[in-house]
Amino acid sequence: MISQRANNAGFKTTRRAVLLGSTFALAAPGLLRAQGMMEHGGMMESGRNSTAATPAGGAPFRSLPTLNATDGKLDLRAMAGQTRFEGGAPTKTKGFGQAYLGPTIRLRRGETVEAQVANATERSISVHWHGLHVTSDADGGAPQSAIAAGDSWRAMLPIEQPAATLWYHTHVHGHTAPDVWAGLAGAIILEDEVSDALGLPSTDGIDDFTIIMQDKSFDAEGRANYDPGMMGIMHGVVGQIVLVNGQFAPRASVPAGPVRLRLINAATSAEHHVTFAHPTVVVGVDQGLLSEPIAVESVTVSPGARVEVIVDLSDGDICMPSVTAATVGSSEGGDASMMGGGMMAERSTPHPLLTLAPDASLPVRGRIPDRLVDPLPDPPTPVTNRRFVLQENMGPMQHLRSAIGSGPVMAINGEPYNPDRMDFTVKRGTFERWTISAEGMAHPFHAHGVKFWVPEPNGPEETGWKDVVTVSGTRDLWVSVEAESRDDIPFMYHCHILEHEDAGMMGQFVTN
Repeated sequence: MISQRANNAGFKTTRRAVLLGSTFALAAPGLLRAQGMMEHGGMMESGRNSTAATPAGGAPFRSLPTLNATDGKLDLRAMAGQTRFEGGAPTKTKGFGQAYLGPTIRLRRGETVEAQVANATERSISVHWHGLHVTSDADGGAPQSAIAAGDSWRAMLPIEQPAATLWYHTHVHGHTAPDVWAGLAGAIILEDEVSDALGLPSTDGIDDFTIIMQDKSFDAEGRANYDPGMMGIMHGVVGQIVLVNGQFAPRASVPAGPVRLRLINAATSAEHHVTFAHPTVVVGVDQGLLSEPIAVESVTVSPGARVEVIVDLSDGDICMPSVTAATVGSSEGGDASMMGGGMMAERSTPHPLLTLAPDASLPVRGRIPDRLVDPLPDPPTPVTNRRFVLQENMGPMQHLRSAIGSGPVMAINGEPYNPDRMDFTVKRGTFERWTISAEGMAHPFHAHGVKFWVPEPNGPEETGWKDVVTVSGTRDLWVSVEAESRDDIPFMYHCHILEHEDAGMMGQFVTN
């Protein structure tokens, strides 16, 4: 359980700098700049969420509870609570069945699962099964799927897709961002006979780690806070540290061999750069396993996206991957730290994601195969071409709404989200070409009920089937329409900077 349990190390309030390289000091006492100073395009500026507290890290890794749907039933209960992150002051949080985050749901291909979700929070929520191809009435993204406070919702989930690391989260327009930040999210691990036969590391908490990453900022008492303000809504919120399942830089004993990390970016708006000093390969992305492992030194996980890596610890040395939270579309330095419109990208100080400590007494059971799944076939000719322009600034109306205090207005193709408007219709089982253009900063684009093939991938993270793709400038996506909708309950497409989604950068479509 992620609970109110305090870490004995507590919070420290010191300025000493973190030493980066192949190893880190476990205590990382200078990880955050005093008074909330953040890296900001190479310049220093006071962060929006002031802080003087730094968690020490190094506590034992805690896996989230597991919920197996082997009997065809799945029960979740959304609730509010309080969480002490690493011994700090209580933070108001939300979770499924606990104070913060939810259980890891384990599914198998070929099952049909009846999901029941109860809402014990103070306002409406929903559960969107991000990356799961189910009918629109079960998808949880449409406004018709909102669950009022005190009510419940039932959905049938036929599991018909290959093994993948997916996730679930609330998706109610207008307050998706604050409720996901608070913890209404969890992981989904989908397995099948193909993944079973590969011999990949698969012992949870031993050589297979499900890692929900959320970046947060803390005040001097160690209380996490979310107050994005106008600039945070416009350009995204970048927290000062990245938590792993609610922990800061936990430590895990692992076998001296292949160790699998399922990286899930459940942040509202920051992308996460993870760097490895040990031999590492990418084996999976959003929608499943790759055809073969791809060697990397680092990966970038966009908001909403997933990347599966395997780290080889055969040398027996301690591994401490580093992580940085950053504005979407930024890089580790240079001119790429400049965003559209002259804005400077915001970036946290790198720090340990977690510590993997090889233990010779633990048996090595997993392996890294040379081949994983069949290569992707060449996509068929698209039946339709569509164009989407993601817009942050709506001109005079934007300024008017800001002036009267109703917040920014964002749009796709000049239209802010309107639940009463159906934007287009697609045909299930077909391929389309979607051309996505991002005005201003980069945007992670996500659509429900479909999967993407990226003809010009930016790295291994975009190789294989995707459901979140970061767009800077203009990019083409080949779109496979996977799921069926009802005429009265649409699928959604939107920017996965959740503050942008809440501000109107979202549309809806149906399939026939």
